[in-house]
Amino acid sequence: MRILSLMILFFSLWFFSCKKIINVDLKNAPPVLVIEGMITNTSPARVFISKSVAFSADNVFPPVTDAIVTITDIIGNVYQLVQTSPGIYVNTNLLGTPGATYRLQVVDNGTIYTATTTMPQQVNLDTLLVSNIIFAGKIIPIVQPQYSDPENVANYYWFIEYINRAENQRIFVWDDNLTNGGISTRPLIEPDSTINPGDTITVEMRCIDKPIYQYLRGLQDLQNNAATPANPTSNISGGVLGYFSAHTRQRKSVIIPQ
Repeated sequence: MRILSLMILFFSLWFFSCKKIINVDLKNAPPVLVIEGMITNTSPARVFISKSVAFSADNVFPPVTDAIVTITDIIGNVYQLVQTSPGIYVNTNLLGTPGATYRLQVVDNGTIYTATTTMPQQVNLDTLLVSNIIFAGKIIPIVQPQYSDPENVANYYWFIEYINRAENQRIFVWDDNLTNGGISTRPLIEPDSTINPGDTITVEMRCIDKPIYQYLRGLQDLQNNAATPANPTSNISGGVLGYFSAHTRQRKSVIIPQ
C-alpha cells in the first residue's frame, strides 16, 4: 500500500465533503521526500523513495533513483539495499527477527535521513470468521480475524484485506487496550463493501510497534474524516513523509459462502 497517495486522497475528500464552502488557496509546495520502508519476518527488506507533487498535479510521484540506502541491525551488521526498479531499493538477504531493532539510513543529495524501528513478537492469526451484519441499512458480509492477544504486553496490529487479490485501501489498525490478554475478533468493516458471495478474502496480519501504530492511526482518522487534515508524525528524521516499519507478517484466506 502506497501511503502518500492515500494521504492526498484523504485531503481531497475532506475539502470537498465540507458542507460550508470555503475558498482555500492551495499553493504549490516544494517537493518533499517520501520514504516508505519495511522489514518483515517473511519477505526481503524494501524501501520505496519518491518525491511528493503539487496538490493540483497528477497523482504520479517521481521516483528517487540515486539514493544510498542502508539498514543496520542491532549487532552492527550493515545491509546495502540495491535499486531493483526506479525508486525501489531491496536487500533479499535481510529478513527481520521478532524482538530485533533496525536502523534505516537514506542519503539523498547529501542529506541524511534516519529512522529506528523494533519488530514485535508475532501474535498468531488463528482463523478468519465470516458473518453478515446490517450496516448503513443493508446487509453486508464481513471478515473477522481471530487471534489470542498476549497478556500484560502492549500490542499493536495492522490488517490488510484483499478481495480476490485486489487490496482494500481501507486502513484497519488498532491496539489491545480493550482486549489485552483475551481473544480478539474485531471485524474489518468497509462502509462501501464490494464483498460478494463466492469471493476469496485474504487477510494479512501485521504486528507493528507503537510509533507505526500512531502514524497509521493518524491516517485512519483522516480516512474516517475524524481529524483536521495534517501529515501524521513520521518516525523518519528530516521532515520527510512516510514511515519505516519492522513488523511480522502472516496471511490467511477464506471464501465467502454462497
